[in-house]
Amino acid sequence: MAKRYYWLKLPDGFFRQKAIKKLRKIAGGDTYTIIYLKMLLVAMKQDGRLYFEGVEATFYDELALDLDEEVENVRMTVMFLIQQDLMQLIDETEYSLSECAKMTGSESASAERMRRLRDKKASQCDIEVTEPLRIGDVEKEIEKEIELDKEKDNKNISLELKDSKQNTFISLPLVTGSGNYDVTFDYLNSLRELFPALDVEQEFRSMAAWLDSHPRNRKTPRGIKRFITGWLERSQNSMPASRTPVTQAPAATRNMSTSQYMEATAGWYKGTGDGSDATGI
Repeated sequence: MAKRYYWLKLPDGFFRQKAIKKLRKIAGGDTYTIIYLKMLLVAMKQDGRLYFEGVEATFYDELALDLDEEVENVRMTVMFLIQQDLMQLIDETEYSLSECAKMTGSESASAERMRRLRDKKASQCDIEVTEPLRIGDVEKEIEKEIELDKEKDNKNISLELKDSKQNTFISLPLVTGSGNYDVTFDYLNSLRELFPALDVEQEFRSMAAWLDSHPRNRKTPRGIKRFITGWLERSQNSMPASRTPVTQAPAATRNMSTSQYMEATAGWYKGTGDGSDATGI
């Protein structure tokens, strides 16, 4: 995926907003204002969202770790922002900063290079107005840079698609601009072991359908695994106890003695046999 640059566009009247004025008048308010700006810097690359990934015990602890700020200061800032409707709780793992989208600027790496080359061209036009051939050279350089960038992006995308398709069970849509999260068969198998009572494949299909129909609730690449495990935990916990898979003994073992039964099913209980050995006892 092509590299992208982001920056925070601070409005001219940012510090004249009533909510910001009120925040700064609170004891420690200037610190809280800086924390808010740092939160915006983190969220602008995540479609205006902040995520709790369970690295720390609470969202406040984890955000404080990410921002290098004191936990209590972060907690006070978050509470104020929610009170002023500058921050909303989406679910237990996700928050949205309402002003972030309008304060975010971005451009691709290729666009940044084109801008620099145009600046170079304009500079040469000012200094060397008597050398039109030099201007033509700059235009050719711009075109060459664009073509090289397109070729590089297309090559990388082709390689990524080729590798991912071979080992992908399903793809989950992420927040706008982040593409999809490919669920590999290796990851799928590991979740089958963690959630044996579930039809994990069907749960993933349900996740994909839910994310597809709720674009505002999609996750970032950093937060998607937390979403997956949270979904599976809730599904497993909501299942009736009777639905928990119970290991059944092979029919051929019904008339065996206790010692024969134990010998025939030893490997089967360990998950290494399918009961077929029992017919040979």
